[in-house]
Amino acid sequence: MADTAQPSQQNVCLVCGLSCRTHFHFGGASCTACASFFRRTVSLNIRYVCKRENDCISSPEMRSICRACRYECCINKAVVQQRRNDKRTPKYVLNSRVEGSGEIVRDYTTNSYTTLHEFPQGDSKETSPTTSPSISEDSDEFSKILDVSHMALLDYYVKQVEIARKVKNTLQVRSISELLEVMAIQNELAIEACTMCPGADILDREDVEVLLKYFQFANTWMDSLWAYSVDPTIGEDILDEPLSEFIAQVKSTVGSSFAHLKLNIYEFAALKSFCIWKLGVHDTTISMKIVAQEQYLGVTAALRKYYETTSNMCDTEIATRIAEITLQIVPVFSVYHDMVQFYHQVGLPTHSVFEEC
Repeated sequence: MADTAQPSQQNVCLVCGLSCRTHFHFGGASCTACASFFRRTVSLNIRYVCKRENDCISSPEMRSICRACRYECCINKAVVQQRRNDKRTPKYVLNSRVEGSGEIVRDYTTNSYTTLHEFPQGDSKETSPTTSPSISEDSDEFSKILDVSHMALLDYYVKQVEIARKVKNTLQVRSISELLEVMAIQNELAIEACTMCPGADILDREDVEVLLKYFQFANTWMDSLWAYSVDPTIGEDILDEPLSEFIAQVKSTVGSSFAHLKLNIYEFAALKSFCIWKLGVHDTTISMKIVAQEQYLGVTAALRKYYETTSNMCDTEIATRIAEITLQIVPVFSVYHDMVQFYHQVGLPTHSVFEEC
């Protein structure tokens, strides 16, 4: 059986105890965040290990601290289907499986409690915004908060770019109705990418909903603009006037910037992740800010390692290149706000509803 969510109501989540709008998921009333966490844990056959012998307190404030105890609070494991194949399973998950059993075992480092409570914050000299406690000194650096190596994190975003580019390029649509069709497909892909993204399962439902709309924007417009930077003929002969004006505008700004930088797929995937998490970090919780910072540190570390192993660039050249890529966040932000205004102008929804993730 799959998850059949019943109409929502203001109630208490039976898993984390949060008083919010709940649905009937997997045999009991729960919030969307806990339902998503439970589905992902069971379908990917993940087993978490508790630091405190499964005796952690379950509460809305503590639900991101221990995934093992959060899982123990969930119900009716049998009604969640295992994945039938691994085609859309993230590489970092496949690499974590125990040989022979197919099970993924994760220890208590897969949480944000360490960062929030055990490492110095604020003005402490031991921790700074540029030195994360989760970054190891191993050759393949690892994020304890995201529970993934830095290279696997970058590979995850590269894979999402490869998936999204199989959909018709948004700059090639000829009408609003065609745009809606492309948006619908990209939105579904964005939901999958968002919910499976390393670190998303320790975020509150509200944070994930915020993050989702930026995944959708990035899939629909950023990927298409990057493709345009490689092939400038994309987007010709658009009939709808408001649509053609908007596309011409974004092509002349972000499209031209991308073309000037000549981004390859690894560089663009890194930029895409920067934009998604930097857009999502405004007006959100401390957990979102921590995960966003960890995403940025992990992807930049992976990009640096990518340059070191695939090019003859020196440290200064690498730093300059990463800075040039990071600066593209500013024009991308501008395009996002222009997109919202354009959608309002023509009566399009700015993002899909996050219900079934």
